[in-house]
Amino acid sequence: MFSKISPKATVLSIVTLIVVALALHILPPFGIVLSVFATIPGIILWHKSMESFAVTVVATVVLTTLLGNIFVLSMMVLILLVSFVVGQLLKERTSKERILYITTTYVSMVSLIAFMGLQTFDKIPSSAALMKPIKDQMHDVISGASVRNDYKQMLEEGFRQISVQLPSYVIITVFLLILINLIVTFPILRKFKIATPIFKPLYAWQMSRSLLWMYIIVLFCVMFTSQPSTFQSIVLNFEIMLSLCMYIQGLSVIHFFGKAKSMPLALTVLLMVIGTILMPLTHIVSLLGVIDLCFNLKNIIKK
Repeated sequence: MFSKISPKATVLSIVTLIVVALALHILPPFGIVLSVFATIPGIILWHKSMESFAVTVVATVVLTTLLGNIFVLSMMVLILLVSFVVGQLLKERTSKERILYITTTYVSMVSLIAFMGLQTFDKIPSSAALMKPIKDQMHDVISGASVRNDYKQMLEEGFRQISVQLPSYVIITVFLLILINLIVTFPILRKFKIATPIFKPLYAWQMSRSLLWMYIIVLFCVMFTSQPSTFQSIVLNFEIMLSLCMYIQGLSVIHFFGKAKSMPLALTVLLMVIGTILMPLTHIVSLLGVIDLCFNLKNIIKK
């Protein structure tokens, strides 16, 4: 086993990951930027020597634990997990879209389990405690103004729903971070002679129609679950995640329309940016995704 370990590559990987851990500990914003690139050593090691990867994981976790920072340790564990999952999927010659979805699923599950576990053992504040400073500030603002009680109740319900929907926001954040990670790191990995796939153009992205039926069922459930409950929490989180899928499908329709009608790329990108920035138009983009999954808008546009 030890004969298969590459000492130089292992030491360099450990040093690189510890530098990232120190950056996260001392200057978190800079450390998060470095984290985007921090999966590269692990992926390379997984391809070259799994034994070296194992040694790197153990050494990194042990040394990071010495910092006594739960946030840093959690981030490093997630970085190592992404390195393992992406590295294995690259070995299996999986498509980039599948790598994105599978890695998001694994990291989201681990993140949510760790989040709930740390809250259970009082290592981090609960969702309600995290929202409390903002809620108190809002209450201070409206207490001095002539605001009706029903508006105050709406504000209270809004904060409660945000607390309930926190898991879905965690998953969306994980999805976006992994997407950025794949876009940034894959060109670098190719320089180390690791075969990496490329994303299909956005116009070629196609969500499964089963997601549409799940979305419709969840919307019906949301309409009939007005009372706070565990079931309401589940459907609200599913609604946000499935809405993201419909939104991506809607962007794909816009891109496909621009491609089919030979529109300038700048105009197509501008339409997608506007549909992302302006909230009312975001819902229209999601609706386009729903209609496309129902009636195959892309096929209609092609004809």
